[in-house]
Amino acid sequence: MTNLDDQPHRGGGRAARRAKRSAPDFSMLPALERNLPLCEPMDEGQIARIDAASMGILEDVGVVFRDEIALADWRRAGADVRGDRVHLDRGLVRELISTIPSGFTYRARNPERSLPFGGKHSIFVPMTGAPFLRDLEDVRRWPTIADLNMFHKLAHMSPALHSSAHHIVEPMDICVSHRHLHITYSSMKNSDKTFMGMTTSGRNAEDVMEMCEILFGRDVMEATPVDINRSRRKTA
Repeated sequence: MTNLDDQPHRGGGRAARRAKRSAPDFSMLPALERNLPLCEPMDEGQIARIDAASMGILEDVGVVFRDEIALADWRRAGADVRGDRVHLDRGLVRELISTIPSGFTYRARNPERSLPFGGKHSIFVPMTGAPFLRDLEDVRRWPTIADLNMFHKLAHMSPALHSSAHHIVEPMDICVSHRHLHITYSSMKNSDKTFMGMTTSGRNAEDVMEMCEILFGRDVMEATPVDINRSRRKTA
């Protein structure tokens, strides 16, 4: 007679396998790499005409910038600045465009969730800026910071989303003057995926960069982008 206790046991059983199949998997999906061929709506001649017309506007008409920092940046770059109107030589424009990288690594708080950005890669983020929400009681109301916290947690748990974005909903219970701090903190705290800084002004952008420096460290920020909203850092 065989003692059942002496028989090797299989790992689990039907119930264990069913539980494994039904268990939620919160592993983030990789960035989508597109393999579709490019669709060219115009031929080379049409593209050249549009390019020539655009460059002519930049050179002859110019662009008005009502911001002293932007005007100072354009002067430093070598543009022809006349009052608040900036005239851009096409050679300068092409030189500046050539400095833009075709892709980079978008760093997440959890390095394993960092993403390739640019080229054929696509990433998926939640929508942002909803001024109202409809809750489980079917009531349309102003969102709160608690609601935003929950949406950031849901974005973190969704495998198909690669980012917690920033203000998925607008937290109306927070004063506007420091709302951006609470929004960015919620993005950082409630998800370890990539996020977007809430930079609605120059000062707000500086605040977000300082928060990123606390979270990632200056060395990481110098090596790879950690936030897709950039600011001009002031120097003493």
